[in-house]
Amino acid sequence: MKTATHLAGSGPVTPETRERRPRLEIVVPVTSIASAKAAIAAAGRLGTGLDTTIRLLKIQLVPFPLQMDQSPIADGFLEDQLRELDALDIHVVREIRYARDFDVCLRQAITKRSLVVLASAGRIWRPNLWKTREERLAKALTAEGYSVVLIPC
Repeated sequence: MKTATHLAGSGPVTPETRERRPRLEIVVPVTSIASAKAAIAAAGRLGTGLDTTIRLLKIQLVPFPLQMDQSPIADGFLEDQLRELDALDIHVVREIRYARDFDVCLRQAITKRSLVVLASAGRIWRPNLWKTREERLAKALTAEGYSVVLIPC
């Protein structure tokens, strides 16, 4: 599986950019802007007083007729979306990855030591049978041994 990666506004991800690993890496996958805001706020609270890095991870899917470097969405637009989340006044490393499959790319971007923070809309009107995308993702990652925190928003 080929993926293309870059840190928004920082150039490509290289071994040097990941040289110093914090004790705790918190990864917030962007599934929607609203849920990402809640997840970043929660990640900021979780990492208070600890040696942490919060990575905001946007995975942009690229459909098959296109090459991996031919995203259907302009880089500038994706970076603007991520900058919307800067208003929370929490330092995050913004990362954009291009992939064919969201789940595969996410698993390549995180380690078993990463803490994945997801936010999901409440179940006020939905029966328990219908899980949100974030709830299904959290359940799958937890079953595979990843550390996941699911925040209601």
